[in-house]
Amino acid sequence: MTFLIEALTIFNDLINNAILLFGLAIIYTATNYRQSKQQHWRAVLLGFVIGLISILIMRNSWLYFQGLFFDTRSVLLVVTGLFFGPITTGVAAVIALAYRISQGGSGIYAGVLTILTTSSLGLLWPRIKRGLPPMKPWLNYLLLGFVAHIITLLCFLAIQPWTTAWDIIQKMVLPYLTLYPITTMVLAQIVSYQRERLLAQEKVKRQQLLLQASIDSTKAMEVFALDAQYNYLSFNEFHQHSMENYYGVKIEKGHNFIEYINIVSMKNRIKECVDRSLKGEFNTFEVLIETDVDKYLEEQYSPIVDDHGDIIGVTVFSQDISERKKYEQSILYLSYRDPLTNLHNRRYFTDELVRLTQDKYYPLTIITADINGLKIMNDAFGHDAGDLLLCTIADELIHVFKDESRIARIGGDEFVILLPRTSFERAKDLIDDAKEKIEQKTVQGMAVSVSFGISTNNGEDSIQTSLKQSEDDMYAHKLFEVASHRNETIKTILKTLHEKNPREEKHSERVSTICAHIGMALGMQNEEIQLLKAISNLHDIGKIAIDDAILNKPGKLDEREWEQIKKHPEIGYRILSTTPEYAEIAQDILSHHERFDGKGYPRGLKAKTIPIRARIISIADSYDAMVSERPYRKPLSHQEAIEEIRKNLGSQFDPEIGQIFIDLYETRKEVIQ
Repeated sequence: MTFLIEALTIFNDLINNAILLFGLAIIYTATNYRQSKQQHWRAVLLGFVIGLISILIMRNSWLYFQGLFFDTRSVLLVVTGLFFGPITTGVAAVIALAYRISQGGSGIYAGVLTILTTSSLGLLWPRIKRGLPPMKPWLNYLLLGFVAHIITLLCFLAIQPWTTAWDIIQKMVLPYLTLYPITTMVLAQIVSYQRERLLAQEKVKRQQLLLQASIDSTKAMEVFALDAQYNYLSFNEFHQHSMENYYGVKIEKGHNFIEYINIVSMKNRIKECVDRSLKGEFNTFEVLIETDVDKYLEEQYSPIVDDHGDIIGVTVFSQDISERKKYEQSILYLSYRDPLTNLHNRRYFTDELVRLTQDKYYPLTIITADINGLKIMNDAFGHDAGDLLLCTIADELIHVFKDESRIARIGGDEFVILLPRTSFERAKDLIDDAKEKIEQKTVQGMAVSVSFGISTNNGEDSIQTSLKQSEDDMYAHKLFEVASHRNETIKTILKTLHEKNPREEKHSERVSTICAHIGMALGMQNEEIQLLKAISNLHDIGKIAIDDAILNKPGKLDEREWEQIKKHPEIGYRILSTTPEYAEIAQDILSHHERFDGKGYPRGLKAKTIPIRARIISIADSYDAMVSERPYRKPLSHQEAIEEIRKNLGSQFDPEIGQIFIDLYETRKEVIQ
C-alpha cells in the first residue's frame, strides 16, 4: 500500500513537471521552425530557449533526496532530437548538462547519461525507424518514448550506492514505462501536427504565390475568382488593368464584380454564367462581346469547391479570341466557297439542300445550269479565257437571282440555284431573264451559252428526286442547244484565227484546192472530197491557242517555240472532237503532221496507220508551206517544191499519194493559186 501511495505521489509530481514540456509545441508554432543551412543562428537561439525550458523542468522536479531528483527532461530532449535537428538539440543538451552538473549530488552521473542518451536517441531515431516495420505515427512515437525511458532507467544504475539505484528503479519503473512513453507520444504528436500544419501553410502560400505569378504572367487572358455573392476573391493584373481601362475602376478583393458592369445585357449574361457554375456546372462559351461588333471572347466558368465539397465561388477565365475567330471564319468561308467565282461550292450546296428540306421552305425550286462550250474555250483560248467565261456567267446569275447565297458551283461547268418558297412559274421567268442576259455576253469573241433545267418540290417527293428531275430537264435542253452553239463556236474560232493571222486563211484555201484535186485523182466520191475540203479549212485550227509572237516570229524558232507549234494538232483535235459533226475528221486533224516513216508527231504513226485524209493533207500542206513566203525565209519555186516532195517520198510522204500529186502538178510552171 505504501508503494502505491508513493507511486501516485510521483505520478502527480511528474504530471505537474510534464506540463512544462508543452511549451515546446508553443515554441515550434511561434518560431515557425524549419531546419535550414542558411539560418544556423535560429537553430542556436531555439536550442538556447529549449535549454532554458529544461532548466525549468529540472527546477520543478520530484526530489528523492538532496542531489537526486527526477523530471521529464528525457521527454523534452528525445522529442527535441527527433524534430529540431543536431544544432538545436546540441545547444539544448549542453545547457541541460551544465545545469545538471552544477547541481551535483549522487545522481549527477545518471542525470548526465540521461541527457546524452535521450538526445542522441532522438537524433538517431529516423535512421532506426527505417529498420522497423511500418507503423502508425502515434505508435512510432510511443515506441520511441518506451525505448528512451528503458535507456533512462538503465542510466539510473550509475547512482551510488547500488542499493539506492535499485530502490529508485523499482519506484520509477511504473511511471517511466507508462506515463513517460505516453507523454512522449502526446508531445511528439503535437509537435508533428504543428509541423504538418506549418508545412501545409507554407505549401499553400507557395502555391498561392505560384498561382498568382502564373495568372499574372499572361497578358492575353483575364483570370479572376468570385465568391457566391459575386465579390472578388482573387484576380490577375491583366484583369485589374482591363477593369481600369474599360470601366475606370480600381478593383480590390471584396469588391462586387457584377456591380461594375454597366451594360445590362452583358451583366445578365455573366451573372447567369456565374450562377450556373455556382450550381456545379463547368461551362465554356465563345461570345461576341456586347461592346464591340468585332471582338470575340472565350469565357470559362468553373466552380470552386472547398474541402467539404461545398461550392464557395467561381473561377473565370476570359481570353480575347478575335484573331482566332477571324481565322476560323476565313477558313470556314473558304471551305464553303468556290475560289474562282466566289460562289458557294458543292459542300455548301449539300448542307444547304438538307437544311431546306423543311415545310416552311416549300415550294422549293431547284435550277440546274450547265455551260455550253467551256472545254472548247479552254482548248482554243486557254484556261484564263475559260475562267473568265465561268466568272462572267457567275456574275450574271448573281445579277438575276439576287441572293448569291442560293447559287453554288458544284462542278467544272455546272451550277445549281436553290430557290426556297418559289413557284415553278416564277423560277421559269428568272431563267428566261438569265438566258437573255447571258446570251448578250461574249468571251474572246465567242457567244456565251448556258443550258438550264428546272424542278419544283412541293413536299411530295424526295429532294434527291427533284434534283434528278432538274438535271434531266437541263440535259434535254442541252441536246438542242449545244450542237448549234458548238458549230458557232468553231466558226468563231476559225474566224478569230484568220483575223489574227490572215495568211492562215489563204493557206487553208490553197491546201483545200490541192486536196480536192488529189481526192478526185484517187477516185473519191463527192462527199469524201467535200469532207477533205472541210478538213483542209480546219487543219490548223489548233493554232488559235499558239502565241501570236511565235506564229509571226521573223526568225527561226527555238526549241521551246517549236515544241509549242507542234502542239497545234492535239489542240485542234480537242476542239473538234467535242462536236459530233466534226468528230469524224478530228483524227485527221490530229494526224496531219505524222510522217510515213513514223518520225512525225504527235503519235509517231507509220505508213498506212496514218488516216488517208491526213496523208493527203500532209502533202498539200507541205507544198504550200514551201512555196509561201515566211518572215524568216524566201519561198521555194514550184519546181523546187516538187523536187523536195519527190525526194521525201516513202520517208515523209506516202509514196503513192505523193506520186499522184507530182503527176498532177509537175508540168505546171507556176505556184498553185
